[in-house]
Amino acid sequence: MQGHVSLSKKEKHQHFFYLLLLLGAAIIILGFIFFRNYQSPFSSEASYEMQLLEQKNKFASLQEEISPLLHKTFDKIDGLQLKSLQPYVETDIENNINQIANASNNDKISDPRKESFLQIARYYKMYFDDKKIAAKKTENILLFEKQFTECSIGFKEREQQLAQKNAAISSRNN
Repeated sequence: MQGHVSLSKKEKHQHFFYLLLLLGAAIIILGFIFFRNYQSPFSSEASYEMQLLEQKNKFASLQEEISPLLHKTFDKIDGLQLKSLQPYVETDIENNINQIANASNNDKISDPRKESFLQIARYYKMYFDDKKIAAKKTENILLFEKQFTECSIGFKEREQQLAQKNAAISSRNN
């Protein structure tokens, strides 16, 4: 005996939809099981963009805070008189340069642009050192000119004394 049962066309359609419904339910259940702890790449990208925007805002506020110090320090260095450097002005400039350099050490900000503050501080330090060297050279030149003038005057006095001695010796010999 053969136990072959034939289904009607309507039963075949119902059986097909039943299997399709079971497949859909199985996919949903398995999808939920496998993907319940999965981090969405879209949510992390949005979070990353928010962090990036937050870092940019922090850098902008730091830049607003440091910008007046940058201008003030440059104006002080640029306005240094080569003839006389005051120690308190030098100390103030060095402190300002250190503050600018320390702005790049801010751990709360991960923006790579903050390294520009360190470069600016290095430039200001070089510019300030150049100004100090120029002031020292100007001071030395003035000192040498003064010494030369004094030496010239002393030389002329000695020359006159020698001429007087020679005149006195020649008048005795006559």
